[in-house]
Amino acid sequence: MRGAIGADLYGITPRGAVTAEAAFGYLRRSFWNVQAGLGAVNRGDFRSPTLSAALTHCFILNPYKRKSCVPRPGNYLIESYFEMGLGGFAVDRYDNGIYPGTNKQRLLTPSGLAGFRFNVLTKRWIYILKLRYTPPLLPNILASHAGVGVALGWR
Repeated sequence: MRGAIGADLYGITPRGAVTAEAAFGYLRRSFWNVQAGLGAVNRGDFRSPTLSAALTHCFILNPYKRKSCVPRPGNYLIESYFEMGLGGFAVDRYDNGIYPGTNKQRLLTPSGLAGFRFNVLTKRWIYILKLRYTPPLLPNILASHAGVGVALGWR
């Protein structure tokens, strides 16, 4: 996969984000993936753009025992992966009316990340569905504990 564009809902984003991702470091039974996203949050009187990012390692789960994680359309239609890594989001603290006094909104909220990734392969495109559990490592009321993402990748 050369790259992918998509959208995430909750998870490593406070509400949602448009994302771009790229896979690299293909190994025999796994690969690395990096993702970045741009979104917005509007909660009460707190409004902010958000930046999100994740670095994950994906391990193949398919029942057939193939030798590589390189996608092979025509041979395999659906690939499933266990995904784990780190992610997080950042917000702009300028408009923080929802957090008066000394309890200001956290600028950066890192999260752990574990979940499942499903790739549907065609000759040109890779359709991606991600289901993730994302517990925040630092407390933040904007953070969520689970999320879903979809993406369209190309070769």
